[in-house]
Amino acid sequence: MNLRPIIVIAGPTASGKSDIAIRLAQDIKGEIINTDSRQIYSELSIGTAKPSEEEFSSVPHYLFGHVSVKDDYNIYKYQKDVFKVLEHISKDKTPILVGGTGLYIDSIIYNYVLEENNFNKSRKDISSLSIEQLQSQIPKDILSKLNNSDRNNPRRLIRIIEKGINDIQKKTPFPHKYFVIDIPKDIIEQRVKERIETMFTKGLIEENKVLREQHLENCPALNSIGYSEFNGYFEGQKTKEDVKTEIYSNTMKYIKRQKTWFKRNSESIWTNDYDLILKESKNLLENFLSA
Repeated sequence: MNLRPIIVIAGPTASGKSDIAIRLAQDIKGEIINTDSRQIYSELSIGTAKPSEEEFSSVPHYLFGHVSVKDDYNIYKYQKDVFKVLEHISKDKTPILVGGTGLYIDSIIYNYVLEENNFNKSRKDISSLSIEQLQSQIPKDILSKLNNSDRNNPRRLIRIIEKGINDIQKKTPFPHKYFVIDIPKDIIEQRVKERIETMFTKGLIEENKVLREQHLENCPALNSIGYSEFNGYFEGQKTKEDVKTEIYSNTMKYIKRQKTWFKRNSESIWTNDYDLILKESKNLLENFLSA
């Protein structure tokens, strides 16, 4: 894999990453690669806020909806898919990684050494373990940093085990600029509320109904925000407002985790200043060409 400059537009849910990335792509001849771990699924669109057809047509987009929720997909396969895309994008274009899944982003930018055998263990191999058994698989220093809710949440523990962060080695990183879109909390909260209403208007209930009619509700991908909250809704155990409240609460918790991840990166640039993003991106490209 030839190391080429890459721009990262990361940030929490509803921070406006997609709009900034599309604008940047148009200004620097960029092409967008998805780094959202749920927008990769073909069956999940409204609940994952997948880009619209208009956005897709504005600049080239890659790895959106290219996998089925029925497929066994992991970070190893994701990294391979991105590397193929990087080989495909012409040298006069700039890859722009866009999304909120920090592990996916870092696996590319920092060139993680991932072995296929480490990720052949599917969820069924560990999902039957008890909470205590799951906790025993996680290094004590990581476990101690989890809050009580996450420490006793099997899905959260399984994700940590699958990541195996402590065992990941890295090769030479790609030349890059790593932007994290920084939006005030009150604006994020309002955007999340508006996004939820928009999702319902666009047909989030119908999307979830179809997924259940296709008997896909037990696929791991359906544990995502925007889908898991409908458990019990179609059985009359929840109202629409109950579902909206749960989506909002879960989204805000997720945003907090996203921010925590991105703060680990000392070289990330937290900003909402497009002019700064454009300037720094152009500097990276110019410095790479002149090196």
